[in-house]
Formats: sequence, C-alpha cells, structure tokens
Amino acid sequence: MAKKDWHNHRMIAYSYGHGLRLRTPDAPESFLRHPLSTLLSTPGSVRVLRELLQSDGPLAVSELATVTGLSTQGVRNTLILLRSGGFVDQLGEGRSRLYRADLSHPLYVPLGSLFHVEAERYETILDSLRTAVATLVPVPLGAWIYGNVARGADGPDEDLEVALVARDEDVETPVDRLREVLGPMQDVQRLWISVLGLSPSDVRRLSVGDRWWDKATRPHVMLFGKAPDELATELARPAVPRKPFGP
Repeated sequence: MAKKDWHNHRMIAYSYGHGLRLRTPDAPESFLRHPLSTLLSTPGSVRVLRELLQSDGPLAVSELATVTGLSTQGVRNTLILLRSGGFVDQLGEGRSRLYRADLSHPLYVPLGSLFHVEAERYETILDSLRTAVATLVPVPLGAWIYGNVARGADGPDEDLEVALVARDEDVETPVDRLREVLGPMQDVQRLWISVLGLSPSDVRRLSVGDRWWDKATRPHVMLFGKAPDELATELARPAVPRKPFGP
C-alpha cells in the first residue's frame, strides 16, 4: 500500500472514530454462507472468542468478564450468540457452568490462527522497536511506549508513542536516527510511530511533580534500558565532582 493510500485509510479511520458510526445492515445475511458476519459481529464476540480460542481450558463467565473487560451480562449475551452458532460448548449447569470453544468446529483452526497471527504481529512490532533502539549510537538510557497504546485504549487513528531518553542533551540526533530506522517497519505493519526525545535535564525537570510525566510513564511498556522511575531517581542525583589532576 502506497503511503498516500495509507494516509487516506487513516483519515477514514479518524472519521469513524470521531462521530461517524457504521450502521447495522438492514438486509439479513445467510449464516450458513457467511457465519463470520455473526461470529465477529461485535467487539464483545471478538473478545470472548479470542479468549476461548487461546485458553488451555474452559472458562467461567466471571473469568471471561475479567479478561475481556465486559460485564458478566455482556459475556452471557455473547455466549448465547456463539453457542447458537455451534462454536462454543457449555460444561456443567448452574453456577458451575464453564465454556470452551468447540475444537471440532470447522472454523476452529482458521479462527485460532487468525488470533495467533494478531498476537504475533504485536510481538513482532515490540521486537522491532527494541532492536531499533538497541542499535542507536550512543546507546540511549531508556525507551518505552506510553500513551493510549500502553493503556490498551488506542484507536485505529492513533500513533504508537515512544519516549526515548538520550545520554546527553542532544536528543534530536538519536530521535531522527530512530525515526529513519523505523520507517520501513511502519510501512510493513501499517502503523504510525511518534518518537519523543528526552534529555537527562528533561527527565530531572519533568519527573518532579509534572502531570505529563505521570501520564507518559503510568502505565508504560518497556522497550530498552532503565524504567522511567529508575531513570528519574538516578538522574536526580547530583553529579559527583571529578578530582582535579595533580597533587
């Protein structure tokens, strides 16, 4: 996909994420021919399916609610939908009911592979980021992901935000180099990465009661070097004066 086309796709995603919503189709669709339209029709069904397909054993409604962020009633409604499609088995009765994906369903393997590739893509992105940061010279003091991606609340129109702490006050050089290295990966993975450079003096200033620092470090996903709090503590220490040469 060309960069211009990719930019247009991001603008469309931005539009849908800020006011416009896709309407539910008026015309019904054959479940036999297109079961995925039903199985993957809502974010809730996708979340529950993902957990059931990746779980080593059956799960209770309460467990599914915890890992998916849905209400228990939302999980129950989703399970009714998935069971009606023959994709989920119920084990037990009453309060002891457990649920699992039906391993014999013809869509079990391809859907499981889809979620596996989804998880692999995220790990590939993290590995690429860590490798890119580690190749910088001089080696940075630390780097981490912050913002909505770190919180797990990002949308299709949002950047992956990376904070990079340089070893000296020159932050533009390592930031520009990292942006250059990450260019090809952004094109392949269809994402946008924004890199924020921080000098040691920036960390000393911002880490003392600044609201932005809290938002940029809690939570965070470590990529390289020392964690934000560890860096703040270390850089806050006054530099030890060197002993003069001579007697």
